[in-house]
Amino acid sequence: MLAARIGAALVLAPAAGQATVGTEVYTVVETELVVEALAGTGRHPALTVTRIR
Repeated sequence: MLAARIGAALVLAPAAGQATVGTEVYTVVETELVVEALAGTGRHPALTVTRIR
């Protein structure tokens, strides 16, 4: 259910440009979503989303 709501918000959001990280190109979108995440460090860093509203 949450994934469907996030997907719907992203699909309906207007594009606001592009961002490049390394060789990956991402589309930047404008949404009303607020995301809280924890960023791990070390040999295998991970990003863990803790809350989306």
